Amino acid sequence: MPSGNPVDLALGEFGSRAVYDSGRSLKGRTVRLTGFVTRDGDGTRYVTRLLVPCCAADATTAKAEVRGVEAPPVDTWVTVTGIWHPEGEPGSTEAWPPVVDATSLRRVRQPDHPYEKR
Repeated sequence: MPSGNPVDLALGEFGSRAVYDSGRSLKGRTVRLTGFVTRDGDGTRYVTRLLVPCCAADATTAKAEVRGVEAPPVDTWVTVTGIWHPEGEPGSTEAWPPVVDATSLRRVRQPDHPYEKR
């Protein structure tokens, strides 16, 4: 993990570390994540990015639940700063999707390269 706080992480890397890293490298670290707002049927809000391994037809999503701040409307690009909130054991279904306890959320322009490479 890079040094410093907050540490800028791609959502894919944040998700991998939050869900599968038994060493808990995110514990106590402040992270900064950028993506667009999505929500599920019960209103839970997420910061989300599309991961493109090869081409758009192969895209999957990386997301993190955002708690602690009011999220803007769906499809708004944001940068969320906060601390990982561990749930469940590494690799368990309870650990997915990862959660971030946000201390700030700000609207940003869509990045020039909106997709994350896998």
